[in-house]
Amino acid sequence: MTDIKVNGPSSGDGHHTPASNSPADAADPDVAEDEELDEAAQEEAQEKLRREREAKAQALTLEIVGDLPYAEVKPPENVLFVCKLNPVTEDEDLDLIFSRFGKIVSCEVIRDKRTGDSLQYAFVEFEDQKACEQAYFKMQGVLIDDHRIHVDFSQSVCSP
Repeated sequence: MTDIKVNGPSSGDGHHTPASNSPADAADPDVAEDEELDEAAQEEAQEKLRREREAKAQALTLEIVGDLPYAEVKPPENVLFVCKLNPVTEDEDLDLIFSRFGKIVSCEVIRDKRTGDSLQYAFVEFEDQKACEQAYFKMQGVLIDDHRIHVDFSQSVCSP
């Protein structure tokens, strides 16, 4: 009968796991996990940097074609975009409804230039950002003139 020599630890069920002689296995497993985390963090940072560069390039392109006043422009933080409006909803209706959150600088339902019909979206500009944020959180999905509206922060910027 031949004796089999086993170098690995026992799993408790009579089976032995062979030992490995590779340096990676001999290293502390916590160190290997940290290296994997570092690699993942580095890849994430590179991806973020790539996205930022791409966004800057797109903004520069929009500036060149005249869609942005300048590449570093940011949308205002006190303006809400309101959509899915009922065609009968007027500026005054939205002004009255949104004014409970704070002073409104302007409120405009956007209309077709030729017909004057509502395009069923609007912009509501508040005097301060805090009122705008409150309206954003409270007005999402509210029923106005039998239409459930959608509210978001405006992504539009004025062109020159």
